[in-house]
Amino acid sequence: MSNGYRCKYEIVTADNNLPGKVMLYEKSGSECFTNKHWHKNLEIDYIVRGRMWTMQNNADRDISDGEYVVVNSEDVHQTCGKDPNERVKYLVVLFSYNYIKAYFEDFENYTFDVDKNEQAKQRIAQLLKAIVFEIENKSEFADLKISCAMSQILMILFTKCRVKKASAVDREPTDDLEYAKKAIDFIKENFREKISLEDISSYVGLTPTYFSRYFRQSTRKTFKNYLNLVRLEHALLDIQNNNVSETHAALTNGFPSVKSFIAVFKSVYGCAPSEYVKIYHEVPPISEIRKI
Repeated sequence: MSNGYRCKYEIVTADNNLPGKVMLYEKSGSECFTNKHWHKNLEIDYIVRGRMWTMQNNADRDISDGEYVVVNSEDVHQTCGKDPNERVKYLVVLFSYNYIKAYFEDFENYTFDVDKNEQAKQRIAQLLKAIVFEIENKSEFADLKISCAMSQILMILFTKCRVKKASAVDREPTDDLEYAKKAIDFIKENFREKISLEDISSYVGLTPTYFSRYFRQSTRKTFKNYLNLVRLEHALLDIQNNNVSETHAALTNGFPSVKSFIAVFKSVYGCAPSEYVKIYHEVPPISEIRKI
């Protein structure tokens, strides 16, 4: 099998009031290690201080103070500190896929190369530095300032740095990760419908047994668990935001019955939906659910 076979798929949801997530870390080089993974979001990794090795689609690159890399949607990527004992301070900016699609519907047909425009590259570095400042200093309207900086970065990437992808016919064949991407897209579009293992394995062109093993190794979740997580998130959003009944939320989001919905809900959240809504007001991203 190819190297992409064991890559982890990440699901990223936006922070409140921001077009994505911003995370500032300071770790030893060894703690900066990440396994190969991928997601549909656009990501920028910016080094405040220290040195880091990065990999994107099997291409290596070293970055240090003030430098950054743009990780395109669905790029397989990985990071590690250059020196295991060196402290590395770095910013990770993850732009929400849905937020991007709302403004740039053709987004998936492009990659973004900051090296093609030095002025744009430098301006993005300034904006990333400004985000770090706001995170550290928590000034008045910090979230708004971060949101504005993120939006400016997107505008620069969209207008100054985009590169049209080659057509599927012209591209070199990719690794087996394409099956996982295809399956996840299918689940996101059809989670409200009845989807069997046979249905999805046939759709991606694999046998059910092989697909089941492959999907778990690629995403760290079984097909059924992943499907239930997607359905749960949407059902809970409907209950909290649209004030619908548990039965309505269950049946309109793919569960065969309200009983099965509540059973799966309890296995993930540890309580019934009605209890959860009384206690919590926010829907946690499914990437943070660790019980399945």
